[in-house]
Amino acid sequence: MRYQQDLQVALRDRLRRLMTTSYTAYGHEAALVCDWISNQPGLRAILTDIAGAEPDVTVDDWEQACAQAQNLVWLTRTEGGRARLIWEWLKLVAEDEAPAHNRPMTMISGERNINTILREVTEAVVMPLFDYLGERIGSESSVLYYLERYVRRVEWFDREDLYERYSANTRQGEKVYDDHLRRFLFDQGLDMPFSQPKSASGLSDVIGELDTDDPLVCEVKVFDAGSHDKRGIASGVHQVIHYAQDYGKSAAYLVVINLSGRTLELPTDGTGKQWPPFVDIGGVRVHLIAVRALPTVSASKMGKARPVIITREDLADPDL
Repeated sequence: MRYQQDLQVALRDRLRRLMTTSYTAYGHEAALVCDWISNQPGLRAILTDIAGAEPDVTVDDWEQACAQAQNLVWLTRTEGGRARLIWEWLKLVAEDEAPAHNRPMTMISGERNINTILREVTEAVVMPLFDYLGERIGSESSVLYYLERYVRRVEWFDREDLYERYSANTRQGEKVYDDHLRRFLFDQGLDMPFSQPKSASGLSDVIGELDTDDPLVCEVKVFDAGSHDKRGIASGVHQVIHYAQDYGKSAAYLVVINLSGRTLELPTDGTGKQWPPFVDIGGVRVHLIAVRALPTVSASKMGKARPVIITREDLADPDL
């Protein structure tokens, strides 16, 4: 909770700096703001979530529409789409060698003083992004940040204990990891019920905040390269897609508990460096979070590393 509060305060301070900077330093300050936001895992996770929101609306079209109307015009229909558009605009300001006050967006102001114009633009155009980020910190939209922490929690601290409990009853072993994940997310501040609400497609392992505008749909699957194989992961992908479609969500999460002792190479529709990998199927972005959950052994006992490669085709057809 303290992390969330500190981040919200820091977010407001960055906005204040941008609003009070002079026009000669606006581009530089925008670059500092963008760098800072990009380096905050919680904020980066939110921006990753909305990266595909209303992709047909471009910054160029938006700026031209605002300049033509000489007023602020929103071409987006959702909060996520609007936030994505503002973020892309702010990054362009940060990267552009031309002064910020020469951008078409400044036409929305009727002022003559350049500093006043940029202050008005910041308040009207940029502030909604900061409002969005501030509201989403600690909510399901920042779930990627918590899942990243969960991966570290299991890999660094809980491997042996969880695997021992899993091995005691492998038929219901998946529930060990499912319960552990749910408890972790609940402790992080996600208001998640322990009951499993039923959707038209069945039961999702983790469904939180279903009575809000921003529910979380997350499935847990065990992978051991044996009885729990690639088909189980593909089945999990299709399950979360169905659950997300039932609840009108564009994002879902599949946590893969890797007990194979081998590295999982998962496909992605994003860049190779982006974590976590994701696939866009059926209008839903499925984030794929792999957790190395098998207790570690000494290097001398490990043998040759042979990664398990899972292709997009493997995930697209669960019957393969």
